[in-house]
Amino acid sequence: MSMSGDAMESSLDGFGQEEEGLVSDGPTAHRRELADRLIRRLNVKNHNAIYEMISAKAYYSGILIAILVFFYWIFIYSAKDNSEVGVSILMAFSFANVAIAVMFLGLFSAFFRDYSRELGQLLPSLISGGMIIVCGFYFIEPLVYGFVSNELEIQTAIWRSARLGFLWGGVTFCAHFLVDASLLLWLKQFCVNHDIDISPAEVRPRDLSADSIA
Repeated sequence: MSMSGDAMESSLDGFGQEEEGLVSDGPTAHRRELADRLIRRLNVKNHNAIYEMISAKAYYSGILIAILVFFYWIFIYSAKDNSEVGVSILMAFSFANVAIAVMFLGLFSAFFRDYSRELGQLLPSLISGGMIIVCGFYFIEPLVYGFVSNELEIQTAIWRSARLGFLWGGVTFCAHFLVDASLLLWLKQFCVNHDIDISPAEVRPRDLSADSIA
C-alpha cells in the first residue's frame, strides 16, 4: 500500500490540532512515517476499507470485553472459591481482587506497549514492562502457594493460575484491537482532512498536488 507522495508532503505542512490528540507534536517526517507505516502494517487497501476495519476491530473488542466480564462473573466472582485462602503478598489482595488487577494491568500494559511501538516513545514501554512484571507475579503466585507451601491445594492453585492466564491473554488481545481501531480512526481523519489518497502499491497513486489540480 502507498499514499500519494506529493499529497502527503503538502498536507502534513498544515497538520491540524484535531490529529494531535493521538500523536504528539513532532517533525513532519515523523507524522508522514506514522501514517505510511499504519497503512502498510494494517494492510489498508483503500480509504473505504478504513471504515470497515475500524468497525470490525471495535466489534471484536466488544465481544472480548463481554466474554471476559462473563468469565469473571461466573468463574471467579460467583465461584465457590475461598478468597481468604491464598491472599496475595502484594497489596494483600484476595483472589477476586487479584483477577481485577490482572485485567486492568494487562489491558493498560498492552495499550502502552502498542502505542510505544507505533509512536516510537520510550516512557510507555517502560510503564508497560513494569505492569507485565506485576501481572506475571500474580499469575505465578498461586502456583507457588500450591507447590511450595500447604496454603493451597495443587488443583486449586493450577485452576487459579489458569483463570488469571485466560483473563490476561483476553485483555491483551482486546487492547490490540482497540489500539488498532483508534490508530485507524486517526488515519481516517488525517486522510479526510488533508485529502490524501490511499491506493494499492501496484496502481500509480492519484496526484493531488497543487500543480496537477491547476
